[in-house]
Amino acid sequence: MRTQTIVLSALMLLLSACAAPVKEQAQSGFLRDYSRLEKVDDQRYLFVSDKLANYDQYTIAPIAMLVEFDDPSESFTEEELDELKAYFVQTLSEALSKGDNGYKVASGPGEGVIRYRMGITALDKSVGALNLSIYTKITGAGLGGLAIEMEAIDSLTGEQLAATVRWGNGSRILRAGYTKAGDAKILIKRWSKDARSDWDRARGIKD
Repeated sequence: MRTQTIVLSALMLLLSACAAPVKEQAQSGFLRDYSRLEKVDDQRYLFVSDKLANYDQYTIAPIAMLVEFDDPSESFTEEELDELKAYFVQTLSEALSKGDNGYKVASGPGEGVIRYRMGITALDKSVGALNLSIYTKITGAGLGGLAIEMEAIDSLTGEQLAATVRWGNGSRILRAGYTKAGDAKILIKRWSKDARSDWDRARGIKD
C-alpha cells in the first residue's frame, strides 16, 4: 500500500510539472484600441464606455483565429476550430439575448447596434483521460485553456465601446473537460455571461 501511495504521489508531481496553463498573451493588434484597458484581476483586462448604454441591438462578426500552434500534436483540425468558433458565436448570442431584458440581434449595421469582434489568441486542448480521475484532475495536467481579445464597436462608426483581454484554464474541480475543446467551451460560456453583465451594468440593469 505504501509503495502504491509513493508511486501515485510521484505520478501526480510529474503530471503537475507537465501542466502548462494559458498565460497572458502579448497584444495581437486585433483590438482597435488597447490604451483604455484596465486590469480587473489576474486573468482579465476590461474597458466599458458609458456610451454602451445607448445601444440595445447587436451583431457578431466571424471569430478570428490568431493562434499559431508550435507543436502539431497540440493543434486542432479545421473542422474542430470551425465547431469551436460556431459554439462561441452561439453561446455569446444566447447570453446576450436571454431573458425579458435581452438584447436583439440586428440584421445589419444601424443606429443603436453594436458589433462584437472576437479573436482567439491561445487555445490549449483538454486531455480527457487526465480529467476523468480526481487524482489527475487536481494536478491540472489535463486542463485545456483559452485566451481571447474581444471588443464591442459602434456598427456604423467603428468606435470602440467596450473591450476585454482574457485568458485562463478549465476548472480542477468541475467534472468537465472530457472533450478536446471542453475546457475552452467552459471559459467561453463564462465569458459570454460576463459580456452580458458588462452591457447590463452600462445600461443600469442589475443582475
